[in-house]
Amino acid sequence: MQTKRIICPKCKAVLDVTNSKNETLKQITCPSCKTILQVKFPPQQEQPQQEPIEAHTYYAPSKRPMADSGETQLAGAGGETVLGGGLSGATQLYTPTQKTTATVKLTFGGKEYPLSEGQNIVGRQGTTSKATVQIETADRYMSRQHCSITVSTLPDGTKKAVLSNYQNKNLTTIDGQPIETGDSIRLTDGNSITMGHTTVTFKLS
Repeated sequence: MQTKRIICPKCKAVLDVTNSKNETLKQITCPSCKTILQVKFPPQQEQPQQEPIEAHTYYAPSKRPMADSGETQLAGAGGETVLGGGLSGATQLYTPTQKTTATVKLTFGGKEYPLSEGQNIVGRQGTTSKATVQIETADRYMSRQHCSITVSTLPDGTKKAVLSNYQNKNLTTIDGQPIETGDSIRLTDGNSITMGHTTVTFKLS
């Protein structure tokens, strides 16, 4: 809306003309002398349309430090939402850092035996052995298919390893505790697994 002050050329009355419809040429009647007048208004410049600002939620480690810029951080169970960071005042979008996947293995006699995702059959090395992880030992009390270690990945990227006996009649112990048929024991880093007379170490890193 524009307002323009004019002088009537006939009666010299001073008039304030309001252009409420953004017209370039507005016709009015002088209230004093009833002369019909035409008032020109310059075209009103259009304001550039501002693009809307998108707001995003991001997930990040819960130990993310507070920024020096004074932004507000609200931590949730699965991550956190940051409000008001950056020059534009919009919510900032961050990509969470991918966690390094842990490695799972057995160690024996200075050698490492990696365990893969899924079921791993552990046994004594031999030409007829069907074990997926074959331990180099001459121990006849260790079966060629002695135990099963099932490895899975949890949502937070950590590994879970569960041991159970696998179709053998020879003894298996974890840190000296005998494993009975049907037992399923979750392993932790540093566990000593004895199969027959052979002891291997479980490593999770």
